[in-house]
Amino acid sequence: MSAVPQQERYKGFAIAVQALRRAQESGEAPDAPRHFDIVVTISRELAGEHAKSEMFGVPEHEPFASEFDAHRTGVQYARDIIDGKIDGQSVEGL
Repeated sequence: MSAVPQQERYKGFAIAVQALRRAQESGEAPDAPRHFDIVVTISRELAGEHAKSEMFGVPEHEPFASEFDAHRTGVQYARDIIDGKIDGQSVEGL
């Protein structure tokens, strides 16, 4: 689990993803896929600095094999928000 959000850049926005692994369920096999709560923070980049940002929670999803897979899902969700593909989510005010 990463304590520091990993960052990506896309179309003039900075994307930070936090994938927080949930505790293992009782009776769950040690090597079972894990559930992650994923939060993405999107901010517009202005002259190398970050302006106002907004956080978005990634909707419920299937378990992931790794934190890397959860991170990749968060990045794609943020890109979809930036591209206007997610109803009710927008970066228009940033």
